[in-house]
Amino acid sequence: MTSTRNERKEIFNSRLAALAMMAACGGSLALAQGPLVPVDGGADAPAAAPTAAPQQFQIPAGSLSEGLEAYHKATGIGVSVKIGKERLATFQTPGVSGSYTDAAALTKLLEGTGLSAQFVSEHEAIVTIRHMDAVDVTAGLQDEMPLAKFTEPLLDTPQTVSVVPKFILEDQGTSTLKDALRNVPGISMAAGESGAQGDNLTIRGFTARNDIFLDGIRDFGSYYRDSFNFEAVEALEGPAGVQFGRGSTGGVINQESKVPQAQQFVRIGTQFGTDATRRITADINEPLPDVAGGAVVRVNIMGQEGGVAGRPFDALRRFGLAPSLELGMNSKAPFTLSYLHMSENDTPDYGLPWFYNKLAPGVSRHAYFGFPDQNYLRTNADILTAKAAYNFTPNVSLQTIARAANYPRSVQITEPQICTAPSASTPVGGWVTALPTSSINTTQTCPYVPGAVNPSSILVNRNQIQVKSVEGDLWDQTQIVARFRTFGIRHSFVGGVEGGQEISNPIRYSYTISSANTVPSTTLINPNTAAVFSGTGYITSVVHTKVESVGLYFVDTVHLGRFFELSGGMRWDRMDTGYNIYQPVAPPAGGTVTATVLTNGVPGLSLVESQPTYRAALVFKPNSHGSVYFDYGTSFNPAAESISLSATLTSAGLKPEENESYELGAKYSFFAEKLQVEGAIFRTEKDNARETSATNSTLTVNAGNQAVKGIQVSAVGRLPQGMDLVVGYAYLDSRVISSPDYPTSVGQPLANVPTQTFNFFATHRVPSHVIVGVGGNYVGSRTASSTVPFIPLTYGPATTFAAGSAPCGTASTTTCYQVLSTAEKQVPGYWVFNAMVKRPVTDRLELQANVYNALNRFYIDLPHPSHLIPGAGVSALIGVNFKF
Repeated sequence: MTSTRNERKEIFNSRLAALAMMAACGGSLALAQGPLVPVDGGADAPAAAPTAAPQQFQIPAGSLSEGLEAYHKATGIGVSVKIGKERLATFQTPGVSGSYTDAAALTKLLEGTGLSAQFVSEHEAIVTIRHMDAVDVTAGLQDEMPLAKFTEPLLDTPQTVSVVPKFILEDQGTSTLKDALRNVPGISMAAGESGAQGDNLTIRGFTARNDIFLDGIRDFGSYYRDSFNFEAVEALEGPAGVQFGRGSTGGVINQESKVPQAQQFVRIGTQFGTDATRRITADINEPLPDVAGGAVVRVNIMGQEGGVAGRPFDALRRFGLAPSLELGMNSKAPFTLSYLHMSENDTPDYGLPWFYNKLAPGVSRHAYFGFPDQNYLRTNADILTAKAAYNFTPNVSLQTIARAANYPRSVQITEPQICTAPSASTPVGGWVTALPTSSINTTQTCPYVPGAVNPSSILVNRNQIQVKSVEGDLWDQTQIVARFRTFGIRHSFVGGVEGGQEISNPIRYSYTISSANTVPSTTLINPNTAAVFSGTGYITSVVHTKVESVGLYFVDTVHLGRFFELSGGMRWDRMDTGYNIYQPVAPPAGGTVTATVLTNGVPGLSLVESQPTYRAALVFKPNSHGSVYFDYGTSFNPAAESISLSATLTSAGLKPEENESYELGAKYSFFAEKLQVEGAIFRTEKDNARETSATNSTLTVNAGNQAVKGIQVSAVGRLPQGMDLVVGYAYLDSRVISSPDYPTSVGQPLANVPTQTFNFFATHRVPSHVIVGVGGNYVGSRTASSTVPFIPLTYGPATTFAAGSAPCGTASTTTCYQVLSTAEKQVPGYWVFNAMVKRPVTDRLELQANVYNALNRFYIDLPHPSHLIPGAGVSALIGVNFKF
């Protein structure tokens, strides 16, 4: 029994009220900090620990910058600080008084600041933000990856790394991962597949549906990710297989969570806007310095309800809770326990129907083809994470992160369809065995012909996508980070092991009997949203999949003097997949059978896949502000990558997809590291690309090779006069290189890959302390499918041939239709513009307004081979932000 929209609203309002009460708790204002710039350090020297002999220190409490100068005079150790001079001036030190070793004295000097020190030689130490998240980083640019797998600053990391910082997310009023990634060139969005909802995207031309990570561990649940607990979002484009494992063809996305910080604060944000949108967030951080060697509790909470501009029946209802606890913040062995709960209870929308190669004619952008009280998307993500570290010496540490995650979902969504699409492209002059069929009843020819149809006569099939599923994850990742010297050459080494268990248990349903949909259809021009839902539903399959995986990896960066760094790494992954599928009861007469009816056993498949991946890179550093690099890497996509196998034994013989990537790039920082710019040229090639068989839709086959080459440039800055900037451009040339099953697709672009993408967002302070911002996105046209890039539009009359001589079908075929015209099946490119204005009222209160799609453009945002989801129309949010 599904709940009505009113019942869902009552549940949400009770949660929102509880959130508002929690957010009313008080606290103190966090200290603002400035941008990142380096402070000169000491000279290089042979690797050695600082002196172990204690000495007397008398460094008074006060400014941390003055304390570090006094420390340098007392010890002769140069300290390189990875934060800016302006920002350093905001830190205070408790001082050092008494007998300490050099290392202990520096640790004492940094106590309570959220900074940590690491000795790279007996004469040099580096001070950085501990975990890159232990202090408020919103006032500066991120200069390091938060993941210990990356030992070098972003400027020296040989890979395109686009960081979307928190200040950009806040200025844009961003609330989802999808919208955060619109700030990254080379990434495009797509609609969710029929069996998996949630965030779906491509990176540099290749699907990244399974390449989304949360704090370095794969976050593969089918849900829409909210940004309320994001510190930043990092898009690592290019070779990433050694660090992240399977997949990662075009790159990966890492969500960086908020964690406990050294300062006390409470931040509350509220947003109210068009489409009855209401959103409230609270971020509460409370240090407990006298508990367990320095404990901190942080809680982030979110509640939202609203609609989607231009889509009158869509509804979003989200609730999020993310508490975290850190113990031993000032010790050698900090421990963090965090939990994320993200629930969603939406009225979903699969948008508008295709009509052969384009959007159906005459359809309104506001049309809704579903059943508002019967369509639902309910997800509940529960993710428990424990992180621990032990610093044996300033140069050697052991780190581990363990996670238990559970992702239940329940879905019923209506997909509007008019005519069935062909399984393969046929060029002009080619022959086919049958004309397109009606989506309402696939035994009947589609009665609607392009260019000769009255839109008011078109009926739309309401295909029901119904799934209940639970995905789960038990995972551990343990690694050692070491800095050392061999023969006078400095190394930064990371090596680790990770592994665990992933499960997926979907139950799928159908409403099709004897090739006809039992759910009532509706009209294209005036769909009946008040119709009572009816139809004969039944279970088509129950699936149980379990994957046990292990991965071993290492990356070593060798510092060859001042100008060059050489890095190399290797990884080995093994996946052991068990797959069972069955149908618990026989379907009704004429129903679809996708699995053997369960009698005395469960038919199953098993597949073991193992493969190494490699990476090598060379970095040239002409000065401390820039680098030029070349990077090469491999990765692979196993057959069970999506925690699923085909129900036929044929799939067990599939080869893994194998990928090679090359990238040549440069990075540079300007204006005292307030502006970071990077650019790259690249090529990625995929062998053994998997596609659905052209002759049997239940089979998956290796369909040839694909390649993407292109260029990408981006910049992010936090400049004076309130000017924040993020801008990026990518040119992607994607092609099918070879395809035995789909020869007509060779030379065609890959699915959902725009040739050009461009994004920008800039803010500037104007008189009266007002900050205004403007931004926009351009996404080029995209094809719907790599295997069926173009489709026939018109056909000749039925032509009869003698058996064995027909130019279509099999040896027994006698009737064929010649294709007279074809067209690309694609969605057009689009521009969207946004604007923002904000003004602080007091040092604790700020007002902000955002306008989205200011020109009210009608465009297709999320394409899918079977449906089209339009972008939201013009909308606005007014926010009030509090700091205590």
